[in-house]
Amino acid sequence: MANILVIDDDQLIRDLVRVLCESQGHAVSDAEDGDSGVAEARAVKPDLIILDMNMPGMTGWEVIPVIRSHPDTKAIPVIALTADGSSGSRDEAHEAGCDRYVTKPIDAPRLYAAIDELIG
Repeated sequence: MANILVIDDDQLIRDLVRVLCESQGHAVSDAEDGDSGVAEARAVKPDLIILDMNMPGMTGWEVIPVIRSHPDTKAIPVIALTADGSSGSRDEAHEAGCDRYVTKPIDAPRLYAAIDELIG
């Protein structure tokens, strides 16, 4: 069982990811924006972060360098979650520091596979 942090501005997405992750035995905390997500990551030190890349305010693109630059969070694996399925966006997410990339609408088996690859 892992502790997973979901950072997404959409409550429905947070709830869906929570249900999917909890069904696999994981504990889930969440944050509704980038600022609170960074604070939660530093406080909880989760085993994995699932991060929406396109949020109002502090975007996932802005969150990832903050997470990667802090000693308490730099090694936490991150799954980028976005509606943009283009290969360019996927490459950008990897270059920014995301470990995996899952598109919306969420395909549960694909999400489970990404989680398993990162935290086994």
